[in-house]
Amino acid sequence: MWKRSVFSKNLCLTEPFFKNAGVNQPKYGEVMQNMLKDVLNFVFRHPQNAWLYPKNLSFSIDKGSIPILEEMRYGGIFLTAHYGNHEFLGYRLAELALPLSAAAQEQKPKFFDRWLQRKRTFKGKCFAKKVEVERLIEFMDSGVLFALLADQDFRKSAPVSIKKKCESKFLGLKVRCNPLPVFILEHRPALPVFCGYVHQFRQDQTLFLKKLPSKNFYAHYHSWLETLILENPARWYGWFHNRFLAASSS
Repeated sequence: MWKRSVFSKNLCLTEPFFKNAGVNQPKYGEVMQNMLKDVLNFVFRHPQNAWLYPKNLSFSIDKGSIPILEEMRYGGIFLTAHYGNHEFLGYRLAELALPLSAAAQEQKPKFFDRWLQRKRTFKGKCFAKKVEVERLIEFMDSGVLFALLADQDFRKSAPVSIKKKCESKFLGLKVRCNPLPVFILEHRPALPVFCGYVHQFRQDQTLFLKKLPSKNFYAHYHSWLETLILENPARWYGWFHNRFLAASSS
């Protein structure tokens, strides 16, 4: 079945962390059921599909997140995760008129990539794009809220000057992280770092946001994500990614 071997290996690698926390790891079927539901909601119940969009679905912002939301309007780095419906998260941030510009890789086949990019479009503007690294600092200086998925394994070695800052521990394991946020902060240390997710319970969606300390931000980010995962391990879809394999073999 789809990525079952990756799922099983990730369970084995993270078992000590969950045992220590006294939390049961998720079952394959639970995670698949949640992910399928989120995919179907994104495809068929997206706000762009007015005739299918549920009339009784409510969207709100956590009260404690409102001041953070206002700060995000001035730009910064926004770290996301494969927790819950992260594609809906991007659209909700765009709806709130934030200067969102999310890093995106081209998907295959091309027709799927074009379809997905249309879903990532709000009022005619696509908020997901491939970022040119050589123009990244200039890009950040324009005041964007640069979003990227941060719970992915980064296989390439980071430059020696920032290598240690691109390493962290997650679910009890050493992981290598995307060097782009570290590179940005090396050049623009005053930029704020945020993270967040959309929590859905039945027909209610709530946006939760958090500001992270710029120093050792990956450690704080992983601590935040671990808390969410321990609350509901079956809502994290990173189980299907090779999050720990490269780090565990190095």
